Amino acid sequence: MAVKKEAADSGYSARTILHGTRVTIVGIGNEFRGDDAVGLKVVRSLESSRPAGVRTMELTGDQSNLLELMRSTNAMIIVDAVQSSAPAGTIFRIEAGKERVPENFLFFSTHSFNSLSAIETARTLGLLPRCLLLYGIVGKDFSHKIGLAEEVEDAIDVIREKIIEDVESVRAHQSVCK
Repeated sequence: MAVKKEAADSGYSARTILHGTRVTIVGIGNEFRGDDAVGLKVVRSLESSRPAGVRTMELTGDQSNLLELMRSTNAMIIVDAVQSSAPAGTIFRIEAGKERVPENFLFFSTHSFNSLSAIETARTLGLLPRCLLLYGIVGKDFSHKIGLAEEVEDAIDVIREKIIEDVESVRAHQSVCK
């Protein structure tokens, strides 16, 4: 199964309603492809500071599973590695529910159906959650290895804090995702 891990809060189900908004954070990547693991590492870094009732998941395989996840939540934050001409460790934040993901944004994937494919398919089918944010972190090395480049590793704390701010904003209905 492609969904590797779901971290659940005790006392909350995966469909917890917080002021009418369910929030799901999905980290995407491959642990054995260098910087491609950054999405997984960001989600893991949230474990000690994740707001109550927020569902976190790791997606390691075919990302068509994102379509079903999008149907089951009102707000989703996706974290994935990207290839870009920007320096390694650069963080892109895209309000993917409101704007199309730039076509020159290359998501590293060993599968043909990647994050961009899932988002645009969901857009076409009318399955996008009310709020969909995408964090893309520019990777440096996607070779067969374990571990992140230093620049990519340094981005994790920054993204974690931004995600916590986004979640609080969504829960308070002060989000740009209205």
